[in-house]
Amino acid sequence: MPLTLITGPANAGKAQAVMEAVRAELAAARQPLLVVPTAADVQRYTRELAGEGALIGARVTRFGGLLGEAVRRSGLEGRVLPERARERLIAIVARRSGLAAAGGQPLSEGLSRAARELIDDLHAGAVAPTRLESALAKLGAGSSHRQVAAMYAGYEGELARLGMTDIQQQRLRALRAIRADPSLWDGTPVLLYGFDDFSPPQLEAIRTLAGADVPVTVSLSFEQGRTAFAGRAATYEALVPLAHEHHRLEPRADYYAPGARAALSHLERRLFEPDAPRVSAGGALRLLEGAGERAELELVCEEISGLLAGGMAPGEIAVAVRGGGVSLELLGEVLARAGVPHATQRRVPFAHTALGGALVGLLRCVPPPDGEQPAGRSADLLAWLRAPGQLRVPALADALERRLRRRGGAGAAQARSLWEQDNWPLETIDELEQAQARSPVALLERAGRELARLLGAPLRGTAAVLGGERADEARAHAAGARALRELRELAERAPELAPADAWALAGELEAVEFFAGEPPGGDTVAVLDPLALRARRVRALFLCGLQEGCFPSQRRRRGLLSEEDRHALGQLAGVHLGRHEDPLAAERYLLYAAVSRPEELLVLSWHVADDDGLASARSLFVEDVCDLFEGDLLEHPRQQRGSFTPAAAAGGAAPAGEGGLRDERVLAELARRPWSASAIETYIGCPMRWYVERVLRPGSYDPDAEPLRRGGLAHAALKDTLEGLREQTGSAVLTQAKLPLAKELLARSLAELEPEHPLSVSPERLPGARLRLRTDLERYLEHAAAFESELEPGPLELAFGMPPGGEESEPELPPFELGDGVVLRGRIDRVDISPAGDAVVVDYKNRVEGTPSRWIEDGKVQVALYMLAAEALLGRTAVGGFYQPLSGSDLRARGFLDEASGIELDCVRNDVRPAEELRELLAEALATARAAAGRARRGELESRPDTCTPSSGCAYPSICRCR
Repeated sequence: MPLTLITGPANAGKAQAVMEAVRAELAAARQPLLVVPTAADVQRYTRELAGEGALIGARVTRFGGLLGEAVRRSGLEGRVLPERARERLIAIVARRSGLAAAGGQPLSEGLSRAARELIDDLHAGAVAPTRLESALAKLGAGSSHRQVAAMYAGYEGELARLGMTDIQQQRLRALRAIRADPSLWDGTPVLLYGFDDFSPPQLEAIRTLAGADVPVTVSLSFEQGRTAFAGRAATYEALVPLAHEHHRLEPRADYYAPGARAALSHLERRLFEPDAPRVSAGGALRLLEGAGERAELELVCEEISGLLAGGMAPGEIAVAVRGGGVSLELLGEVLARAGVPHATQRRVPFAHTALGGALVGLLRCVPPPDGEQPAGRSADLLAWLRAPGQLRVPALADALERRLRRRGGAGAAQARSLWEQDNWPLETIDELEQAQARSPVALLERAGRELARLLGAPLRGTAAVLGGERADEARAHAAGARALRELRELAERAPELAPADAWALAGELEAVEFFAGEPPGGDTVAVLDPLALRARRVRALFLCGLQEGCFPSQRRRRGLLSEEDRHALGQLAGVHLGRHEDPLAAERYLLYAAVSRPEELLVLSWHVADDDGLASARSLFVEDVCDLFEGDLLEHPRQQRGSFTPAAAAGGAAPAGEGGLRDERVLAELARRPWSASAIETYIGCPMRWYVERVLRPGSYDPDAEPLRRGGLAHAALKDTLEGLREQTGSAVLTQAKLPLAKELLARSLAELEPEHPLSVSPERLPGARLRLRTDLERYLEHAAAFESELEPGPLELAFGMPPGGEESEPELPPFELGDGVVLRGRIDRVDISPAGDAVVVDYKNRVEGTPSRWIEDGKVQVALYMLAAEALLGRTAVGGFYQPLSGSDLRARGFLDEASGIELDCVRNDVRPAEELRELLAEALATARAAAGRARRGELESRPDTCTPSSGCAYPSICRCR
């Protein structure tokens, strides 16, 4: 067999050996096929051969291209089941066999992958359905094994009925044809470089070509006896018997830069080896530790920026990210903000793009034909309306969402109805419904036209070149259009297997993925998976997200058949399904392959907490690397606990210690604005919370919290009740004699006002909320009537500085001047008048927190400010101010009362104060409020998480980023 095997460690010069073999084939007038692992490798070696003028005689491809060439040369190109149709077919036969629950949704990702892998293993082993069923019977098969056998038999039966084959079957048949007639391949040499492992179908291709007298050269990273290579021993053992020649290359220390040679060569030679000596790491190894994921990536970005500033080319730097370690999106964001040129490709779900999400959302809005499928959500309609270019005025979709969310959950049909009340008919939904009623083919055709329209909508009349994010939208369109074509082909041949309605089609499209971004290459920092490093060499490598559970990854089961079942099938029935692999050994090799690639600098990074602040353990692989070097490296990694300050997160603001807000327009607006007592209290509690809620004022798209809804209805109902008492009896004072009337008025008011103040957006919660509120308010009326106070409720819901018709109208009462140009406006729930004409302010609360003796000290100044405002605006002496709880076991009001007023109230004894002390408290509250408003008007900001919320935590951690 003319197979040449080249083995050696990662730094043995295998790439040079393979390229020399390519040149030798070209010199012999043969046109070799060079097979490499990734698309980026194809581009790199294509450029290298083109630079040598050898591109005309050689071709560079991936393994899929090699197998495709085998299919073409064998002449077996026939009707192949498209990949999306194959996914659909596997889901159908899995449900029929009982492996998956019935329904129109695609299989879960894990079950779908396991089913594909098992079918591929069975095909590679040439196992017929009857043979699998017989083999499983020998194991004493249970119901799950019978379901597996039925699934495979159903799959093969459907392919036979359709007269089609899947891609792997086609490739295996092509290899068998070449084995039977080697002349079909025509002797083209094949060279494989950059691989450290081969799947069973790939090994079969190597065996076939070598057996067909084709010159095959295989380069494999492997050294016998080394722990790091134990995970690749099975591949080596499979290739050695095939080899006509075996070249074992020795390690080459000159692979590494002179200054890093001793450290990096030692790492490559002794990783995972017992009793390895320790050497100096010098500057060849760096460790980075971030408090969280972003902090880690910011450290990485700073290091890369330093290398670029020092003259290292971006193309000589790579960032390796293991799935689950850190977010590729976040890494891209951090690199882009720092201006670091980078390139990465990542798998993105079609439905996670604006284009794909819009089409999937639209399909979910189509009414199902039988009513059995779930109804679409309002979010589905909004996803379609928000597609780029769909609306000339995007704010129309914002207005619809705000309306929907403020009123509570709604389905797509209700959302469409609300939209069409104010805007135009959404006829596209009707057209898709009509296509759905005609046939699956008609539905797929109409969905394809809509997808094409969505792609062109934002570009209409611009003749734009698609680049950047637009290029990703074009890639998403290509993936979606391909899936629709494949499903249409299935629908034409077997309509019963195609998606029967728009809802099922949406589910199929949600499972579609594509590669977004540009492939690494050129003059950019490459961001890639460690597996993609195998055929690359770089000067500096950053290995990120080294978290336990990610690298090494958690062991994944083989899926539908366990390792024990597979072993037993091989022993008892001769059915061999793949080979056993030690997951930890494979992970060790992957780490070795990664850390051996950089020539000059290796950087390992991790973070100590996740986004929720929970501890995240560092990978033990970091210890394995550091154990090879002198000193306790892990005690002194470069650390970062977060680079964002609270004020930096608030646009236009500098860090709190450097002056806070500086924008003159913002400061001028703050100087003009009136204040409310609650805004002052918010600033005192946390200036950053005040900035977000009172200056940035992000519009709320969510319904008001139920306590706010309850408070609004309670205030309005009590106002109506007291006004009704005054109208019918001449006085609003609650007495035992008036209590029945008061309860009657309260019940009537609650019923009349609830449509304006709905208690909940959840229908199932409404009865309980109504009962609790009415019970609490009746208890309060009973409590007040039992005391029979001499105070007469005066102005109710007294507004001052509040324009009744909006900001352009004049308020009935002017605002209250606090001094220094600060004015207060607000609404006092109730002002009671004593027989002597003095005023007592009452503010309703669901519950009263804290004790009045600490209110001013804690920044709770509202009731005091309302006392001063009532005194100034009504011309009456304010002798008391209370918060009146409306629920709880103790309904006594809490606040302040002048003991010289002669007023008797059902309050706590300590709340009665000497007149001088009360006036001191009011003056202190006024000074506190004026000082707080003054600091805010000067733009002073700082984070106060200890007093930001009642629970002593940050209200906006994603904005404030305080610790």
